[in-house]
Amino acid sequence: MERFRNRIKFYLVGFSIGLILMYLMFGNRGCSWLPENRVKNMIAEKEILIGDSLLEIVNCAGITNIDIYALLNDDGDVDFSKSLTHEYPKKYFLYGTKDEKQLSIIYALYDSLVEVVDFNFDSKTNCKSSLSNSQKAAVPLPDADVRAIIESHEIRILTTAECQMNCLQFTKEEILDFHKTATFNVERSQPRLHPNASYVMKGKIRNQEIYIRYIIGENRTRIDDISPNNCECVD
Repeated sequence: MERFRNRIKFYLVGFSIGLILMYLMFGNRGCSWLPENRVKNMIAEKEILIGDSLLEIVNCAGITNIDIYALLNDDGDVDFSKSLTHEYPKKYFLYGTKDEKQLSIIYALYDSLVEVVDFNFDSKTNCKSSLSNSQKAAVPLPDADVRAIIESHEIRILTTAECQMNCLQFTKEEILDFHKTATFNVERSQPRLHPNASYVMKGKIRNQEIYIRYIIGENRTRIDDISPNNCECVD
């Protein structure tokens, strides 16, 4: 029995040291079970919308989609004392800095989506809007985040896209490198599509404007369409 207690003691000591080392190396980034990170993950995994009136004010204040998503990673913190978690939708108050000034955003968490419902930048802004805020638009993922998703797996060019590539006289290298300088096109994308999300990037190859669609699978990223084109390519 004494030997068993000693084993438990050594295990707990080792486990505690491991937790301390992980925190020192990664901060709280590796602790998805922490309340703050759970909130951030719940928000980030849903589509984020914003009303037209608030969007106009946000744009006037110089707040971008990059700032809205930045508070959901290590750049932001959750203030639970200012959050409303016992009503529907739950509203979470996240804060951080932008250009060395205080930025806070309130995210309303619904069942299948999130809406940005208020913000404060450096405590005051003179921006106003006459719109109703009834029209909602998706807040696009930052280009860097989409590129990271695309590069999370090996990129493969499917048969139809390869035919389009040859028809348009692009090289394989140009197609595989396209996303590195292209921008995310939210209107043509379906990032919440299950089981395979699709992301469309817009850019130029040799001064020709094109769109490329990326299908994200479990093990690979597949390029399945290059447009516009007049090619007769079928799978």
